[in-house]
Amino acid sequence: MTGYAGIDAGGTLVKIAYLSDGSAADSGGEGLLSASLPILVKFPTERIEAAVEWVRRQVPRDTVVGFTGGQAQRLRALLPEYEASAVDVPEFEATAEGAVRILKAEAEKEEAAAASGRFVLVNVGTGTSLHVIEGGERLRLGGIGLGGGTIVGLTGLLCGVRDYAEIARLAPLGSREAVDLTVGQIYAPAIPPIAGDLTAANFARPVPPATGAEPQDYAAAVIGMVAEIVVTVGVQAAGLQKTNQVVYIGSSYQDNALLRELTLRFTEMLGATAKIPKQGPYSGAIGALHLAKR
Repeated sequence: MTGYAGIDAGGTLVKIAYLSDGSAADSGGEGLLSASLPILVKFPTERIEAAVEWVRRQVPRDTVVGFTGGQAQRLRALLPEYEASAVDVPEFEATAEGAVRILKAEAEKEEAAAASGRFVLVNVGTGTSLHVIEGGERLRLGGIGLGGGTIVGLTGLLCGVRDYAEIARLAPLGSREAVDLTVGQIYAPAIPPIAGDLTAANFARPVPPATGAEPQDYAAAVIGMVAEIVVTVGVQAAGLQKTNQVVYIGSSYQDNALLRELTLRFTEMLGATAKIPKQGPYSGAIGALHLAKR
């Protein structure tokens, strides 16, 4: 066999992990996570043909390919030349397997301790799913319909910006207080009993600022709402699972500084420990690769 690949074809992105038996060539990917982990690339699902062309150009035909995700069957049908060595991998199993491997690899790279014992895994993709992981236990707890898809959809409805990269760029420049009703606004001019910038009610500011709300304010408010809800659900799940460790993964965190910042802050505020691994968006692809390899 020439090598192994995992393809996580989701509703928003197609993520590919490819591990060759030989040395890695310059393939336009995001580089190696470590010597034992694969080349990682991604494509928008709306440009699925670009993902197909990349696979045909970079991945030899005898490669074992694990397909996972909601668009996996569609992508697999576009790559019939790989059918002889194709493997279907359940999405939630792939996500959990990939997350564990990424945490271990990043800890080795940083010479630090990986997430140990029991932890809750929160996968923030188009929507959000939750898992509890401890050793060989990989149990899905459930999910909610908020995630990166919410950020794109709601910001698009509010101010017409639907490009995720542009939303992530704008959000740190905005003010949530131009849109949200905060604790500080409710208690003013008195000193609030908790942090004044915490949200009392999303999108509920009764009187907008004199200049009106700008696109960056809406972007900040939407990302803040998603972060608050995802963290609240994740930390509550961790408490029910008798752990204070929460690991956040998913494509929503990639290049989204405000979402990462708020996730870390809110998790700590609620008394839990948060970790957002750098290569978390590729958990499904990496997991599919290794489960297919088995």
